[in-house]
Amino acid sequence: RWNGARITACSFLGCTFDRCAWSDVVFSFCQMSDAWLLHCAFRSIAWGGLQGRSALVQPFGRAEQCEFRYNEFSGMALKQFDFSKCTFDDCKLAGAGFRGVALSSTAFSRCDLQKADFREATGYRIDPSDNQMKGARFSFPDVIALLNGFGLVIE
Repeated sequence: RWNGARITACSFLGCTFDRCAWSDVVFSFCQMSDAWLLHCAFRSIAWGGLQGRSALVQPFGRAEQCEFRYNEFSGMALKQFDFSKCTFDDCKLAGAGFRGVALSSTAFSRCDLQKADFREATGYRIDPSDNQMKGARFSFPDVIALLNGFGLVIE
């Protein structure tokens, strides 16, 4: 359990975080790669510091059954890994890259998804009326899932 921690210049390489609860954690110039986040709760986390000086770093290998509330991911390239059965609530994901990500039953509510890239992503649950989505990119046929919340019958 981390509460109000400021993590500076640390490396987390190939780590598994299982049943962790982090709140108000700030990462500065830290390195994280291929981390597995399992059954965790993350509240008010600024993940951007994991990238340090490089936008090419892929900090996460997998996130499963995690809750992200009030987290900051804006501009991060979150691609080519698995976010299975996670929840993003009131998170800043503007410009985030989810291209090709497996989002099996992952839900987004009250999130800033403006200019996020969901092309070739699968399994997301997004209600367009509950999220900011201007300029977000999606691909067919998965984009049809955005209509689920409207009670439409598509044949």
